[in-house]
Amino acid sequence: MAGKLDIRRWSGVLDVGQSLSGVVLALFLWTHLLLVSSILLGPEAMSWVARNMELAFLSDDGHGYPWVVSLIAIGVGLLAAFHVLVALHKLPLSLRQQKALKSQMQVINHSDTRLWSWQAGTGIVILLLLPVHLWLVGSAPETIGPVGSAQRIWGEYGYLIYLPLLLTVELHAAIGLYRVALKWGAARDLNTRARLRTIKTVLSVLFVGIGLAALLAFLPHTPA
Repeated sequence: MAGKLDIRRWSGVLDVGQSLSGVVLALFLWTHLLLVSSILLGPEAMSWVARNMELAFLSDDGHGYPWVVSLIAIGVGLLAAFHVLVALHKLPLSLRQQKALKSQMQVINHSDTRLWSWQAGTGIVILLLLPVHLWLVGSAPETIGPVGSAQRIWGEYGYLIYLPLLLTVELHAAIGLYRVALKWGAARDLNTRARLRTIKTVLSVLFVGIGLAALLAFLPHTPA
């Protein structure tokens, strides 16, 4: 009995850790996207954002400290790694578990179960692409800006990473927040659940649209 209680206690702790880390990552993601989308207001606006992200207002020469961005990238990477590790206890890792899940999804056509499978699938893609993005940004923080970012995205074919990453992280984040809301009692009836699903869809479409517009806005600033 004590062993079962310990397992349940640790499972609860992991659930809380997964939820909290997921919420923090989702909020950071949307904040990051809005900051990057400052390019839509013009190169001067993005340059101002980039300088302030590097704490230029604290430096004597006004150039800031690019290593701050590197520290943020490392912090995000560590938090994402923690999120993955605590989420693993919910994933069907064995072949038998995967077959059982597939069989259940064929018998029980439940929309939230499908959302969970989408979240798991997008999580795998993010696990492959996010480290590349964090390395590209964290290893060369001084290049962040209209021209440097445009060169990385379009001149160096970074869009091959950023396009699928944008789509998967936005879906993953919106689905994750929706499931966190359900898990911790935000939806007490079917009407509330339906409203939450609508909000989830609107957020996904909105942020994907902003992200695509920002990527295209970098194109004119690509060095010839």
